[in-house]
Amino acid sequence: MEYREFIAQVQARGKLASFEEAEAATLAVMRALAEVICRERAATMRTYLPVELSCLFERCRPEVDPFIDSQTFIGWASADLDAVGMPDRTLGGLDLFAVDAADEAMRRCGLVFCVLKSCIDRSQQEALARELPEEVCDWFRCA
Repeated sequence: MEYREFIAQVQARGKLASFEEAEAATLAVMRALAEVICRERAATMRTYLPVELSCLFERCRPEVDPFIDSQTFIGWASADLDAVGMPDRTLGGLDLFAVDAADEAMRRCGLVFCVLKSCIDRSQQEALARELPEEVCDWFRCA
């Protein structure tokens, strides 16, 4: 799949406002993946992805870091998310970077995961899932 097609699919699945918004979401999730997966998995994934995305996986760790959890992952994946003015439903007030931003980041992870899964075969999907933090693995499998 070509880069522009990958991003366009993320945009269409998520009904995102622009190509640029879909691109930012895709790059954020892919960067988060690159922090989590091992070098061997990254090398395999790079053969399936457009060069513009595969280059993000050039500096992965030799082994999976067992201390990375879903909150760390979502922090990386939401780094570029514009969360200004999103209300925090749990506290009843206005917390600019709270629950709704995390919900939107998880939704965007699912969008990117869905398109990513269409690029890689079933065995690679399972191998990738096993390297993800438990909750992120669930998001990936449900995408």
